[in-house]
Formats: sequence, structure tokens, C-alpha cells
Amino acid sequence: MQNKHYLLSVIVLLALSLLFTTVSKSQQTQPSRTSFGITGSIGSSSHLNNFRFVSNDINLEFTPNFTTSFNAGFIVRHKLTRRFRLQAEPNLSRYGASYSEAFELRGFNFQTDSRTELLYFQLPVLFQFTTAPPERIIYGRQPSVTTYHFTGGAFGGYLLDAQFSGINSGAPIGIDFSGSFSNDIIDQYSDFDAGVVVGTGFEHGYATKVGMEGRIHFSVIDSGDAENFTFKPQNFAISFTGYFLF
Repeated sequence: MQNKHYLLSVIVLLALSLLFTTVSKSQQTQPSRTSFGITGSIGSSSHLNNFRFVSNDINLEFTPNFTTSFNAGFIVRHKLTRRFRLQAEPNLSRYGASYSEAFELRGFNFQTDSRTELLYFQLPVLFQFTTAPPERIIYGRQPSVTTYHFTGGAFGGYLLDAQFSGINSGAPIGIDFSGSFSNDIIDQYSDFDAGVVVGTGFEHGYATKVGMEGRIHFSVIDSGDAENFTFKPQNFAISFTGYFLF
């Protein structure tokens, strides 16, 4: 809980910094080498390997499918040259996977429709290579332009919450049964995650810009941390990101 309070404090400070930066630049017509913004994405995530849940005499293993993922955060961008830039994106990200298959428990057959939901605080650090059209001055002003870019970099993440929930159904004694469940599984996962990000996209504007980008996120370390059984899930996600730079 203390970590969550600390995280909320950091987010509030970042939001206030962004607000003051926006106000100070509201009259600016020329872009600076450092810019700030907000970003959000939606996509699909899964695990590369099977998910396991072990508790007392329960020992389940499910094949992961894709589920909805998303993130929201801030952008800090620094222009290195006309074509290269460095970008940091502190954000909250939700990953996970879904499961829909039959399983046996205590001699009875069941069907699960369940999912894992993993909430991370992440910090991607990215390099971008962008097109750089020649500057054109029209009536004393630089018009908005559309540029295209490639993204590559790495991310580190800290796990804030992990839940395994869903609905199990069956007929163990000849009577149809359906029940929901929810389990805290944060002990099965490592506190830290890290991986690589690659993507491509475009943006439009000049002093202020809007952009879209498609990305692939891939964990390169084992994100599982179960003590009594083998569990190596590794996160994987495909996302579509939108952002606004001030």
C-alpha cells in the first residue's frame, strides 16, 4: 500500500509539472529541443508460456490467449538532432492473458473462462529515428508537417498488482454449476520486469504535435517468481498508441 501511495504522489507531481510546463509554453510558436506530453494506448497482451496456479491441492496449468491491455502516462522528449530523439514515457500499464479450456479438479471436469491482470509502473526509454522534411516558411510561419518515425528501446517495470479471476463451470454431481473466483497472485510474479519495445508511427504538427504509433512489447526476463513450482510466463503485448506533445 505504501508503494501505491508513493506512486500516486509521483503521478500528481508529474501532472502538476506538465500543467506548469503547458502554461509557460502556451504562447510559444517555436518548438524547443525538449517537449512534454501525454500518451495512452490500447492493445492485446498474453504470456509466451503457460500459466500455472498452485494452491494447496489445486494445481492448474492453462494455455494463454490474448486479452485487452492498456497504458496511460507522460512523455518527456529531447531532440538530439533533426532525425534522432530520446524519449522517456513513465506510465501505468496493464498486461495479462485470458484462458478458456477444460480442466480436472479433484476428479471432476470443469471449464474455465478466466484471466490474469497485471498492473505495472513502467519506464520505457526510447530512441526514435524520424523523417525530417525541409522547413518551409509561409507568411512568416512554419506550417504543420507530417513526419514518420521508427522506435526502439527498453523498458523497466515494477509490479503493483496481480489478479487471477474468472468463472468456472461444470456439473460435478450431475447438477450444473457456475461460480466466480478471484485470487491475488502477486507472489507468483517477480516484482520487476524488463524488456524491449519496437514500433513505427507518424505525427503531425509543429510547435504542438499529435501522433499515432504501433508497438510490440516483449519481456526478456522471466516475469514469474513462484517458489514451489516452475512458472516462466514472460509478458508479450501489441499496442496502438496515441499521444499529444506540447
